[in-house]
Amino acid sequence: MNRMPARPPATLAARTLGTQPEPAAGFYVSVRTSARMAESALALGPFTDRDRAHDHVALVRAYVAAQHRGGEWWRFSIARVTARPGEALPAGTLNALIPAAGDGLAA
Repeated sequence: MNRMPARPPATLAARTLGTQPEPAAGFYVSVRTSARMAESALALGPFTDRDRAHDHVALVRAYVAAQHRGGEWWRFSIARVTARPGEALPAGTLNALIPAAGDGLAA
């Protein structure tokens, strides 16, 4: 018979959770160039929440379509990224190229 392991006491769980800082997380507009290559890039971000990132998908799509023939057919979506402990979140590759998005970006 399989038995679940005993749960640690609540005080132990609270002590172990409180000792480690929560890693930073952010949302990005991601772009996948081809399903066969399965390559994706964090195009714009980080944003503080999914909705704010989603509001910028059309802006990224328009920029990519203007810069790359056939870019409007690429897959644009939202990706959540969690930074490694002690490290900052990466900047989106188009952050400096799309200044109109600067208002929504997390510091």
